[in-house]
Amino acid sequence: MREVGYSVSTSETPQRLTESKAWIELMDEHIPDGDLLIKHKEALNAVKPIGAQILIDKDGNTISKENEGMIEVPDQVVRLKAVELGYRVKGKLKPEEGAASETKILVIPSELINKYDTPTAPDAGDSSAG
Repeated sequence: MREVGYSVSTSETPQRLTESKAWIELMDEHIPDGDLLIKHKEALNAVKPIGAQILIDKDGNTISKENEGMIEVPDQVVRLKAVELGYRVKGKLKPEEGAASETKILVIPSELINKYDTPTAPDAGDSSAG
C-alpha cells in the first residue's frame, strides 16, 4: 500500500481501506454482483472430467465402450465450497464454522497407547457393575 502512495497510518490498518466507500464502489465496478452470482451458480453445479474404464472380459474382449474415454462427474469439493460460501454470504454460517475450518488431529503412536491403556476392573463399590 505504501508503494502506491497510501499513508503510513492507512497501510498499518488495511481494513480502513477495504471498509471504505471508495473500496466498495471499486469492487462493485470491477467485480459486479451479477458476475459473482453467475460464477457461484456454476460452482454449485461444478463437474470435473475423469477417465472412464473400458470393460474387458476374461478373454480380453471388450464388453462395452459406452463409458470409454473421459466422462464428467460432479465435483463435490467445489460444490461444497460454493454451498459454504453461499451460507456465509447470506449470514447463516459464522466464519469459524464450515468445511474450511481448521481441524487439529493428535496422532499418538500405538506404543504409547499400549503402554498407558490398561484394562480397568469394575469398582467393587459400584452397584452398576453387575
